[in-house]
Amino acid sequence: MIPNYLFLILLFVFHCQVVSNKSNLTQKESDIFAEWAGLSTNDPIHQKEMDISWNQLISRRTLITDYVNRKEHNPQVKTVVYPFSGIDVLNLFSFYPTCENYILFGLEDPGYPSKYSELSEKEKTIVKLGIRNLSNHLAGRNYFTYRKMKEETKKKELNGAYPVFVAFLKRMGKEVLDSKEESIIGQGIEYKGFQIILFDPILKKRQTLTYFKIFLIGNEGSPGDGLFEYFSNLGEIGIFTKSAEYLFHGEKRKSFRDLLLKQATFIVQDDSGFPIRFFPESKWKRTIFGRYEKSWNLSGAVHPEEQPELIQLSKDTNDEILPFPFGYGYLGTKDNRQSAVLVFKKKQN
Repeated sequence: MIPNYLFLILLFVFHCQVVSNKSNLTQKESDIFAEWAGLSTNDPIHQKEMDISWNQLISRRTLITDYVNRKEHNPQVKTVVYPFSGIDVLNLFSFYPTCENYILFGLEDPGYPSKYSELSEKEKTIVKLGIRNLSNHLAGRNYFTYRKMKEETKKKELNGAYPVFVAFLKRMGKEVLDSKEESIIGQGIEYKGFQIILFDPILKKRQTLTYFKIFLIGNEGSPGDGLFEYFSNLGEIGIFTKSAEYLFHGEKRKSFRDLLLKQATFIVQDDSGFPIRFFPESKWKRTIFGRYEKSWNLSGAVHPEEQPELIQLSKDTNDEILPFPFGYGYLGTKDNRQSAVLVFKKKQN
């Protein structure tokens, strides 16, 4: 017979597990989210098109997951930040699957709250077309171009990134429990965003995804500007970044770059993220998956730094070619010969 106090403890634990999956959504909201994701039968065309792109995307996610598991990839962080993210949740969760908090920022309008229920059927069709256009775009190259994201999310019917995030998260098997508006107040500026409360039925845990629209001019990251306070208060973080147009190369965004790196203990990126010079071997364990030979000059992007140290690391590692595309190397070769995942883990003092 179980003593009363043990019974009460077991009852409390069970109660916590149950309420962790409690949704605050109305049935109407849940139906809309399923419609966006192409998981309802209300729109067979949208459902079929989303199935096609997501069969490819989930297949790639499985490929990435199996690959990193073989490499004993195990980031032990609760919070991960994804600078210049766009709407790329698939790669983020593939490399950081078990975090509690995911914080992303990009140039797309948040689009929260959505006015979808007030739209005409024709306007709703435009929203779903935008979602699947972006889904197809990601499936084709494993990254977004700013031009394509802007083209779709700026449409007044879609009105921002929120519906796309929700559709993608649901397609990944996440349950959306709730969402709310979020913002960071700076000096004469408000960085608008939203937070989505998720439940992962496989991990059996809650997760949050927070997105902000942040355009880094180059002077952000100083005390009093809002961004400094927000990111400083996160504590230790992981960072994920890819296809970032080399925006942290050079010194223009030094303050914000230093702010993130000061708190980072684990980083996953391609060569367009942080230059390797910030990760001396004495302080960081440096790993490369795949192969790196050079960076790529992109029209209108920051000119990438020369990184002979990264070239040497790749030569010394002599890793196999990645079985999936990652970063801009795919642009120049049309295959994975120039795809490389860089993993930097801070050493314990």
